Amino acid sequence: MHVDPNWLAAFIAAPGVAASLGLLFTGWGLRRSVAWQYRLALIGALINFAVSVPVLLVTQAGNRLVLQMGLYQAPFGITVIADALSGLMLFFTALVAVTTLIYARGTLDDRDRLNFYPLLLLLIMGVNGAFLTGDMFNLYVFFEVLLVGSFALLTLGGQIGQINGGIRYVLLNMLASTFFLAAAGVIYGTAGTLNMAQLAERLPQAPPSVQLLIAGLLMIAFSTKAGLFPLFFWLPASYHTAHPAVTALFGGLLTKLGVYTLFRIYPLLFPELLQEWQGFVFVVAALTMITGIFGAMAVNTMRRVLSFHIISQVGYMIMGLGLAATGNPAMATFGLAAGILYVVHQMLVKTAILMAGGAAELEAGSGSLLRERMMGLRQRAPALAVIFFIAAMSLAGLPPSSGFVSKLWLLQGAIDAGHWAIAAVSLIVSLFTLMSMLRIWQKAFWGYPKAEYQVPSPIATPSRQWLTLAPIAVLLAFSLWIGIFSGPALQWFDTAAAQALDRAGYIQAVSPTNTIEYLGGSYDAK
Repeated sequence: MHVDPNWLAAFIAAPGVAASLGLLFTGWGLRRSVAWQYRLALIGALINFAVSVPVLLVTQAGNRLVLQMGLYQAPFGITVIADALSGLMLFFTALVAVTTLIYARGTLDDRDRLNFYPLLLLLIMGVNGAFLTGDMFNLYVFFEVLLVGSFALLTLGGQIGQINGGIRYVLLNMLASTFFLAAAGVIYGTAGTLNMAQLAERLPQAPPSVQLLIAGLLMIAFSTKAGLFPLFFWLPASYHTAHPAVTALFGGLLTKLGVYTLFRIYPLLFPELLQEWQGFVFVVAALTMITGIFGAMAVNTMRRVLSFHIISQVGYMIMGLGLAATGNPAMATFGLAAGILYVVHQMLVKTAILMAGGAAELEAGSGSLLRERMMGLRQRAPALAVIFFIAAMSLAGLPPSSGFVSKLWLLQGAIDAGHWAIAAVSLIVSLFTLMSMLRIWQKAFWGYPKAEYQVPSPIATPSRQWLTLAPIAVLLAFSLWIGIFSGPALQWFDTAAAQALDRAGYIQAVSPTNTIEYLGGSYDAK
């Protein structure tokens, strides 16, 4: 299969144009505006998904697609590159976008829907751009684009809790962006370029102290956006305040983008430093797992519990980065592949379980696990109960889900490499995750519903039930497919890891004709 690299521009253009056109309909009357915004958003999201399929297949065949915008070659032009890692991320991001749009149609009322759909596509445009860019400055730009979209979505209802959560969210992410921008300034002052392929050759020649400064600034920036210990506190303070559709979208994408940048930047730009930091990476991963799960056990509303689980699960992804921080190429590929698999697993399952948890709150009229209002949901909404149970067991890592395969692969990598401490932590946290999921099941779905708490559900009509439950079922079907047909599926992640660790191949794909001498030398970019 051949794919023209120019099609990579569609990942920016399709959601960007659809979002812009959708915002033009804000003054056409509430229902008419919402209807047109939804149609345009669905068209944009489906185009985005349609383009992601051939890009995934081509990159999984071992190819890299490179687009030099405006025909200006690196380092003067803007480089857009898709390899097997970004191809996977683009495909599953497109899947999350389509399912979230449909879920929002079933759970939001017209007033909440107004401008939701264009803002969602604005966020998707920023996420896609961050996955595709081959330039550090444009990575910063796309982070800011999605920050604008995510802040607007977080505060869309205009309630006090949403405003407070939104302020915390944007302030901490702006602080992370400041560290990122400072790192970009130091990088440019040191290497004279922000193109990642050229930085992969220039930065190893920089003084060790400068490399350490740049790597440290980027670690703070990306760890904040990923929700790593101890920089995660903005997440549980903000995610649960938004509408369930927004929480599900954020939980499925935003922290995963932070993890992706760690997977992309450190093996490419700082491979030797990453090996020196292996112990540090494992400590951060373990503390992220532990603090996340303890937070989940301590709170008593469904979406706050699930928000803390986002933090805990990020620790497993960073465990994969730690396994990749080794001089053994086979072990590095295996470890990073396990981490990438866990990212995809969480994109599917975390989105699904937050959707299901949000639907449970709407059905019960409350999200508190301490009140009898939520009891007996398995009888009031049996289909929802089944879907939530499947998602919960996948999150806990039980077979035959993607959660089981991804945790098993991480555990195998840790044991094979002799990292017994992180292996033990991952097992213990998995046990606590199962206990936390059973706690939600007991408090919300078990028991018998009480007549005095029976309230009309906003998702009780057949059409709304279908729009609410079908997207969750689609996401869980992908999770089960990865778990049941793990052999073919795992080849995807192995290919993605191998390309992410192939620095020479990345450099050759972006600037195949460049002859370069760095740090005081000269280069000829043709």
